[in-house]
Amino acid sequence: MIDALINGKLIRDPALKTSTNGTLYCQFMLSVSVNEPQPIVVSGIAFNESAERIAKLKKGDALAVTGSLKPSEWIDKATGETKHGLNVTVSDCLTAYDVKKRRAAV
Repeated sequence: MIDALINGKLIRDPALKTSTNGTLYCQFMLSVSVNEPQPIVVSGIAFNESAERIAKLKKGDALAVTGSLKPSEWIDKATGETKHGLNVTVSDCLTAYDVKKRRAAV
């Protein structure tokens, strides 16, 4: 795995869920702009406090996360093609709301 800092915009609304053992988690997808014609899509999962913070966001909101990045591969059911992607397991996050709160405290 690779330690990464990823900054992008949410593709859809994240939702806070609870696992069978009671752990809070939130799955999300980020569109990350790079020097390519198309942005890269990174799927992610966050737990506990980070999950709660991310779950407050909506589609289109900016999000920066740090965590373990892992490549993924799957077969597209419609085309049969092998697709590649990136998954991040969040260790910490920063949202626009966090920045606003910190600025107000100064």
